[in-house]
Amino acid sequence: MLSKKTVLKSIIKPGGIASGYSFRGKVNGSPKGNLRVVQLKDMENEYTSIGKDCTLIDADEVKDKYYLEKGDILFISKGANNFATVFELDNKFPSVASSVFYVIKVDTLIAEPHYIAWYINKTKVQQYFQAHASGTYSLSINKEVVEDIPIQLPSLQIQEKVAKVAKLAQKEQYIYKSLKEKRNQLLEAQLLKSIN
Repeated sequence: MLSKKTVLKSIIKPGGIASGYSFRGKVNGSPKGNLRVVQLKDMENEYTSIGKDCTLIDADEVKDKYYLEKGDILFISKGANNFATVFELDNKFPSVASSVFYVIKVDTLIAEPHYIAWYINKTKVQQYFQAHASGTYSLSINKEVVEDIPIQLPSLQIQEKVAKVAKLAQKEQYIYKSLKEKRNQLLEAQLLKSIN
């Protein structure tokens, strides 16, 4: 089956796109925190995954309608790095996203979240954001622009295969990067040792 051209809003659940929780000021962690807050600073691997050291706050501060579910897509709507990642952290703590993100819930009967996040991160869609961003100094992508993201949608089976291969390729890339950094550190240490 050939992939069809569509837009993001046609594959999201009703009410399935919303801003993350808007905190007043800085997010201050709590020693007895029981709610994880995903912020821009927690993004790793070129904004395509979430780190494990998110700030914990008191859950009473935030209504549970903001709580993230596995499979939610977090899209960075502010700044120059408008990438998407799928939320899949463990359920040890409930989690919320800060307002720098849009939380997108796709209809998983027709769309695979990892495929959609992968597609959003591709050059073609990134160029679409550049053409539709608003703001002079601090760029932002508004909700309507996100809803109208052009998407190529093959069958669910193909989406799952593409997502799986893309995830493996990404993992491989980070392993190479990590090895390269370690090799450079080792070489530098040996060179420094040789001149001491």
